[in-house]
Amino acid sequence: MYLPAADRLQRRGSFDDVAGEYADARPGYPPAVFDTIVTRVPPPARVLEVGPGPGLATLPMAERGYAILGIELGQRLATVARQRLRDFPNVEIIHADFESWEPTGRRFDVVLAASSWHWIEPQLAFDAAHHALSPGGHLALVANHPRPGQRGSAARAFWDATDEIYRRHAPGILAGRSWSPHRLPFNAATIKRSGLFNQVERLTWRWSREFTSEAYLRLLETYSDHRALPDRERRALLAAMRETIDGRFGGVVQRVYWTHLHLARPARGAGA
Repeated sequence: MYLPAADRLQRRGSFDDVAGEYADARPGYPPAVFDTIVTRVPPPARVLEVGPGPGLATLPMAERGYAILGIELGQRLATVARQRLRDFPNVEIIHADFESWEPTGRRFDVVLAASSWHWIEPQLAFDAAHHALSPGGHLALVANHPRPGQRGSAARAFWDATDEIYRRHAPGILAGRSWSPHRLPFNAATIKRSGLFNQVERLTWRWSREFTSEAYLRLLETYSDHRALPDRERRALLAAMRETIDGRFGGVVQRVYWTHLHLARPARGAGA
């Protein structure tokens, strides 16, 4: 589900205030995501990355030998990404808004967006990606989705406990947690409905990560919906999270993720 335009514009800029924390707190993506892209478009292909943030997907792509141009909305995030990727001369990070940026005749073999596609106006995003791709190129959309975990598991126990915390302190966030991963802001159907892409493939990886209470709170501080809370409500929410993790779970909790990779090819004749 896409956010309303006003909320999307307001919240997508909030990550720049926590650029360093974002780089340290976010869990990144399974290596298999990037290995799969290699099988479709081998390096040294040209990659246009939409919203690389601090480079959580850029770095593993660079390590695999791709030439990457990243278009990053946040100035601080762009600086962090450049620092992390300074050893890769084939990577360039530009501070710009992808919605108004022009490729000026350049074409790319891959347009990649990792946890950023939903921050752009939907049809504009598909139009811009199609325009930037070379014939035979690939659109690659990656996103992590936290999930409850199996019943009876430690991850599910923590998920249920945090449901109660959100119910008390941030019921609006609780409503968002109930979204099914099958109701993504982008999926095979929405990609095809753009009229610009077909041959859409979805791959999914299920994995988990442990967090200390300190690490988990740092993670929450990078989420735009948590940052949008009034200060008093956010402090109360984080205090309740810390108390629950340290008191009920011994200071360490497990979180389950599903990572989705959508790969699509430009439709022949579309946009011509």
